[in-house]
Amino acid sequence: MAATTHKASTKVPAQSAKLTLGGHKELVFEVAFILGTRLLVTGSADESLRVWDLDTGEQVGEPLFEHNAQVWAVSASPDGRWIVSGGYDGSILVWEVTKNKREFRIKRVRVWFEGHDSGVPSVAFAPDNKTFASASWDKTVCVWNRETGKTIIHFGPLAVGSAANSVSYSLDGTKLAAGTDRHIIIWNPASGEELLIIEQRAFKVAFTPDDLRLVSGNMQDVRISDATTGAIIKQFDAHTAAFFSLAIAPNGTKFVTASDDKTTRFFDLITFEPIGEPLQHPDGVRCVAFSQDSQLIATGCYDGHARTWTAPSSE
Repeated sequence: MAATTHKASTKVPAQSAKLTLGGHKELVFEVAFILGTRLLVTGSADESLRVWDLDTGEQVGEPLFEHNAQVWAVSASPDGRWIVSGGYDGSILVWEVTKNKREFRIKRVRVWFEGHDSGVPSVAFAPDNKTFASASWDKTVCVWNRETGKTIIHFGPLAVGSAANSVSYSLDGTKLAAGTDRHIIIWNPASGEELLIIEQRAFKVAFTPDDLRLVSGNMQDVRISDATTGAIIKQFDAHTAAFFSLAIAPNGTKFVTASDDKTTRFFDLITFEPIGEPLQHPDGVRCVAFSQDSQLIATGCYDGHARTWTAPSSE
């Protein structure tokens, strides 16, 4: 299918970030909202995770420096009690989120996750909060038990044949997708059964909330595919420079992409048309995430800052 380019959307005044969160010394690789709280967690090339109060814009506690490597990946559990992070050196750490009176604390869980021998650019919690998946440049995807640090015994690491860049669970937890340098692969995460291979490279992949479609990105190219057949529903160039990340609004109305062209861009999930104007950043945008209420996004930038923004209406 030939790629198409969207027409410019209706002009609206440029939006400024609600919060600019400064503290990291190098680029911000990943951002994640902690569900049930007003907290954001960020992972950076400066080897730290940091937690931010979204009401004040202040950092919560001290930086978390236990990776001893660039922090490439961060995911928060659906119940808001756990964070998993992945590093450049293949390390995976789990953190517990607790609240003492009015103060939140983030504490590392002393469980070791040994299995990857190369960088982990993506981690994702399953809906059960007890298991999570990791994608690695060692050409494997692992599904882990959060409590024991062991992979799911009966199938172990899933070999994907090329660098694994991204993992995503379906909302009902019955499917796990990985974007790799050669394919998108979907499995049954309980059995390890391979359900579908889509012949397209993907740097990032995510299920829509109805679990019927996959949104993936590679270079400037964004594709929406049928999650059962792999058929391409829509394909277009979203950016003028390298694509890095995407996130889908939990309410299923839109998705957002992030790029080295210093912008994030919103698209309607029904019409696939742009929504509003691109959000302009001072440097390339490495990552993006939606809040659970779909009202905010957070972005992480090469300038070492995370930012929050109001998501535009789909109407």
